[in-house]
Amino acid sequence: MTAATEAPRYAWPAQKPLPALSPRLKEQAQDFEAMVVSQMLAPMFEGLKTDGPFGGGAGESAFRGFLIQEYGKAIAARGGIGLSDMLIRSLLVSEETPHGQ
Repeated sequence: MTAATEAPRYAWPAQKPLPALSPRLKEQAQDFEAMVVSQMLAPMFEGLKTDGPFGGGAGESAFRGFLIQEYGKAIAARGGIGLSDMLIRSLLVSEETPHGQ
């Protein structure tokens, strides 16, 4: 295929190893993935009651968002759902393509 007829690439090829990345880029992509995972987990906790003998009451309700956020960070730090990797791969392709082409 020639360059003129080649289909546009939207992500860095999965079989091609990633070039050296800045730690900041990896960190930001992982933070984004943690936020997305946290938003996905939030509905699981909406119907939980905080009463009962071991319930935390209003305090538990107030800090539940922080717990969900930490769950998202922990999941993303251990590989997550692959969102940060996909984000990095798509950013690499957009960096190598000159604007206007």
